[in-house]
Amino acid sequence: MKKELRLAVLLNNYKRDLDISKRTLLKKLIEKYNIKLFVLSGDIDLDIVDKNKVVYLDMDIDNSLIKFPIKYYNKINQLKEIKNRFKIDKTISFGKKANILNSLSKINEDIILNIDNVVDDSFILEKFIKRMYEKADKIVVDSKTKKNHLIAQYGLKDNSIQVIDQILSIDFISNQAAQEIEPELKDFFEDNVIVSTGELVEHKGHWHLIKAFIRIKERFKNAKLLIIGDGPLKKELDQLIKSMNFENDIKIVSNFDNKYKYIIRSDIFVLSSHLEQGKKEVLDAMSCARPIITTTCSDQIIKLVSPKNYVNNIKEPFFGEYGILVPIADNKLNINSKVLNKNEIILSDAIIKLLDDYDLYDNYMEMSAKRAIDFSADMILKEWEKLIK
Repeated sequence: MKKELRLAVLLNNYKRDLDISKRTLLKKLIEKYNIKLFVLSGDIDLDIVDKNKVVYLDMDIDNSLIKFPIKYYNKINQLKEIKNRFKIDKTISFGKKANILNSLSKINEDIILNIDNVVDDSFILEKFIKRMYEKADKIVVDSKTKKNHLIAQYGLKDNSIQVIDQILSIDFISNQAAQEIEPELKDFFEDNVIVSTGELVEHKGHWHLIKAFIRIKERFKNAKLLIIGDGPLKKELDQLIKSMNFENDIKIVSNFDNKYKYIIRSDIFVLSSHLEQGKKEVLDAMSCARPIITTTCSDQIIKLVSPKNYVNNIKEPFFGEYGILVPIADNKLNINSKVLNKNEIILSDAIIKLLDDYDLYDNYMEMSAKRAIDFSADMILKEWEKLIK
């Protein structure tokens, strides 16, 4: 008879450290496996797990763990004893402190470290981190970029690192999207609305979209542009909008707790970035079934939108399976210039084409929703199951 796998999950603080994606993953793992949940501090939502499966360790770990792990010798031994008591076969940890404790308390079990931030603080000794990572039987990151960084920085073996995407929590997003918008914005969404999200910083290139909007307004008189985000460039972007007399047509929503209710009511999602580290913003829009137009700002984005045909250095819009790719407009922000460069014109042409062609629009709306399913909880769980077995 096959032995039942005894799986443990070690995390620092459920409410503070786990985003909706990881909470969804944790719930799925609890449903699938016989799990013991080791919680360093804080409480956990007992709706997702039997209280008898939770072990509260009461280890309020501060950053000195990272600087002086020897200080926590007794707590490390305590965790070893707990792993032994429950005869744990594999321990998965989430978050920096949990990862360090998992590595230092390894006994005979396999350990899996889930790493979000691969660029560690300057005070962390590189040799210590390298040893910690080398003790892991597997490291999980959510992008090839992060994997490559760990290999280059710490000399880790390629097969020791598994890339598994974060879960796109479609049910959560659907509930958020169904919420009402503010009364003062309802009229704004009466006509065609283009939406973009992200921090208002230089590499996001929001001003390219604002300038491209000049040509869009020439074709669609009632079109609107909504930018959801905040950041150091807000003042400059507001000045650019004002200089173009678009205060009533372009809005920047910086104070928000739910972007999905705006995305779902928009017509097209546009990412005008020069550079992106992830693909979450595009995936969020796909989960709302919004047609996508994005620059070729990263390999991840290109492969997300056009997995069968990898293209870069394009000179015109490329119509991928799941969205439209456009070249990066890399000129600097100049609030006094209303002259569009070539790539800003290409961006505006792609938006106009999508708004003009109903069949193309409907196709990309359907394909966005289809692509989002590839990152649903059930699909990502299959990747974790392969890793855990």
